[in-house]
Amino acid sequence: MKKLLNLIAITAFAIPCFADGLGEGKTALEFNDYVKAAEAFERSCTGGNAQGCLELGALYEQGVGVAKNPYKASSLYAQACREGEAKGCSRMGLTVTP
Repeated sequence: MKKLLNLIAITAFAIPCFADGLGEGKTALEFNDYVKAAEAFERSCTGGNAQGCLELGALYEQGVGVAKNPYKASSLYAQACREGEAKGCSRMGLTVTP
């Protein structure tokens, strides 16, 4: 019974971590599946995860898994910044110059 309760507790903690796509996106990056990573980070970002926006912005900045688009990258970095991701703030200023 104790093992079952531990499994339930672990599952309850792990599911929200991967439900928004961030973990899935990072795993996809490890396997160089950039299209899958972009899709997962898109879900994460749309779900309000600032780090998902940051990761998706990096893919747009580099043109990996998505068409290269520095304006989209900057917009995603700005969204990450607004949601409290400091790296998004710094990347936003470095991505697109007028």
